Formats: sequence, structure tokens, C-alpha cells
Amino acid sequence: MPVQPSSRIFVSGLAVWIRKNACTTREIHIGENSGLRTVTETVIDENGTFHVTCLPESSFVLLVLYGEILIGSSGQKLFSGQFFTLKTGKIKELTLKNNLQEEKADVLILEMITTGAEESSAAGEITFPERNILLPLCSHAGYPGFIGLYDGRKEGIYTVSQKNRSVFGMVINGAFELQNRLLETRDALLMAEAETIEFEALSENALLILLEA
Repeated sequence: MPVQPSSRIFVSGLAVWIRKNACTTREIHIGENSGLRTVTETVIDENGTFHVTCLPESSFVLLVLYGEILIGSSGQKLFSGQFFTLKTGKIKELTLKNNLQEEKADVLILEMITTGAEESSAAGEITFPERNILLPLCSHAGYPGFIGLYDGRKEGIYTVSQKNRSVFGMVINGAFELQNRLLETRDALLMAEAETIEFEALSENALLILLEA
């Protein structure tokens, strides 16, 4: 039985979605005691554009949950199942354009504090050479991040690498019991003062992200 850390739960079904400029968006504001600033999910209409305001000393992780987008002035193409990390440097705004005319795009955006970082970026594909384990994700962003695809009833334990960091967990698909709390698709949990995080998949092909920040 894990020791219950201080935590905040974010239930997807209770989220407020805002419709603006051909995008439907929800935001999770984390607070001052974490290196993670905000988590944003935006559904971009066909051929629409979403604008991300870049604060100083920020890094971003973008995961395309479905669809296809073009990133910024470079026009880099990002498909479903791929991720993109960016340390902003002097960039003040990032544009994400839905590159499809007959399909929406769904993008998850994690914004983190990165002190003194020069502008840089990296892209990659999310693959699962092994199931039922956490695989590294977005190390370029400066924080330990992991993703795992799990079969039903499979369990896992994550050991926090650095004290005084919180751990943000989000269920991308399916259902998990995370630190004895039930989370379903797009639900999230922010855990502080934890040394280990225990979880169990409650459905087949359950997909979990953990970010230590």
C-alpha cells in the first residue's frame, strides 16, 4: 500500500472547454510548486490554427493524439503518434496548423520551466517495442518523462528520481488506478511529496504518461 502523497486530481468530464478561433481548448494550470506550468489539450478544426503564447524560459512537449499538424514558420509536419519538444529561447508565439481539410487534429501541450535554455527542438515517433513498462519520452525538454502502453491488470511502479519534484500523470487512453485513485481517459493527477508511484491498468491498451517536474 503506497503512502498517499499530497495530490490534485483533474477530471476530464468536469473540464471547461473554450471555443475560440476554430479551436476547442481546455487547460490545466499546475501552480508555482512544480516545473510544469500548464497542460493544454486543443482540438483544431479542419485547416484551423492554434496559437501558443511562449513565456520566457519555457520548454514545450507536443503530442499529436490524432490528425496532422504543421509547426510554426518552419512548417515541420507532425503526425498522430509523434511528439515534438521545443525550448523557446526568444520565440514569443508558436503556431500549430491543422494540415488536414477533412479531419480535426487533437494536440496535447505540456509547458515547463527551463531556466537559461537556448532555443532548440527535437521530434520523434512514439513507439512501444515493449508493453507493460514505462519508456522514456521527451528527455530533450529537461525533465524525466515516460509513456507506457499496458494490458489490463498489469501493474507498475515509478520511483521519483529527485526529491521535491511533483509527478504529473495523465491517462491518454483507457483506465488506470494511480496511487489508489481511479483515472479514465484524459483524467490527470498531480502528486507531490511522493517517493514512488504505483499504478495498475484497468483496461486493455491503456496508455499512461508520467512527467516528473
